[in-house]
Amino acid sequence: MTRVVIAVLVMTAAAHADPDKPWAAGVPQEQQDRANALYEEGNQLFAQQAHAPALEKYKQAIALWDHPLIRFNMAVTEIRLDRVLEAADDLDRALRYGDQPFTKELYQQALDYKRLVDGRVGSVEASCDATAAHLLLDGKPWFDCPGKHEQRVLAGEHAVVGEKQGYVTSSQRLVVTGGATASAKVVLVPFETAVVVTYPFARWIPWTTLAGGAALAAIGGGVWLLGRNGMNQFDADYEAQCANGCEPGLTAPEHRSLREEEDAAELKGKIGIGMVATGGAAAVAGVVLAIINRPTRALPDVEVAPRASGAVTSVSWRF
Repeated sequence: MTRVVIAVLVMTAAAHADPDKPWAAGVPQEQQDRANALYEEGNQLFAQQAHAPALEKYKQAIALWDHPLIRFNMAVTEIRLDRVLEAADDLDRALRYGDQPFTKELYQQALDYKRLVDGRVGSVEASCDATAAHLLLDGKPWFDCPGKHEQRVLAGEHAVVGEKQGYVTSSQRLVVTGGATASAKVVLVPFETAVVVTYPFARWIPWTTLAGGAALAAIGGGVWLLGRNGMNQFDADYEAQCANGCEPGLTAPEHRSLREEEDAAELKGKIGIGMVATGGAAAVAGVVLAIINRPTRALPDVEVAPRASGAVTSVSWRF
């Protein structure tokens, strides 16, 4: 109560005794008097703990006369209403002429309030170069790019989002401490540049598997044909050498070459069949891999780790 009365007395004296002061320049006396009347009404409401109605009276007074003492009482009332950002702005404007027109005691009170508010308020600064882009602060439209802006905010965590048609949305979280400024550089990337095509497997794997399997099967087929030709040759040689009959298994020494010819032909046939089977399976696997190895388009997933001096951004990829 005492503080409010002191503010009223000092203001009234300043209004009438110092008409040439910068806060009185261009303001007619009749307008000053109406502002004083509204100011006194606001002080009475403030003394009755009716802070919201008091604030309205101060705003009406300010509309008539932007006096530092009215600004100061506005700021104190806004602090009582927990409207800290508005209080910070009004304290700055109240102190724009330094210790004038305050008394020594009232000026010290104003500085104390400013220190209190500065501990709860900081700033967010953001810039962007992309044309036709829009920046949002804490989900609310802020400004259009290109440009750079600074906004006073409460201390704590805040989000800066950049948007543009055809571009990947950029989102950054900033931690603001009292009296400090957190900065964000918003860079927007076109979709066609940001989108990355990924595959479950390296693209060469299915086709290499298919080609390798087909080649192995083809070679196996050739080996099998060599075995079949060798068997045909064995049959012809057997008929010629064993026209009168040969012992089972061609165990006689004179038939050794004939027996080796038969064994070689059978071996080639078995190897050829094995190669064809293995190559065919590999070729089928390559076809299956080629079918399931469909491309997936991915956008960067930006993770922003907040810190007291601003934010640290790291990029990972979402599949």
